[in-house]
Amino acid sequence: MIQLLQNLIGNGIKYCRDHPPDIHVSAAPTRAGRWVFSVRDNGIGIAPEHAEQVFQPFRRLHREEEFPGTGLGLATCAKIVRRHGGRIWCEPQPQGTLFRFTLPAAPEPP
Repeated sequence: MIQLLQNLIGNGIKYCRDHPPDIHVSAAPTRAGRWVFSVRDNGIGIAPEHAEQVFQPFRRLHREEEFPGTGLGLATCAKIVRRHGGRIWCEPQPQGTLFRFTLPAAPEPP
């Protein structure tokens, strides 16, 4: 879980260009016995047509010279969330991106 939040917050910092990063993390329970976590940033954003592919391994939207990285950060986030019985998605914003993920309120039995 630490790696998941480090990757999402780290991306919010890395992809913020000409202004200070503004990152908000929140969580709320749902009626379905799950939690919805949100990480919103004011970075460069993700175009709606790329909202799903950013969670695939080695899928980079920018060249290495623009933004360093391997293209594994969000893929790692997706794997962590799935292993905990949740799902992850992103919602492009007018400025920045809103990442959301769900997790069960109680651990699921093996």
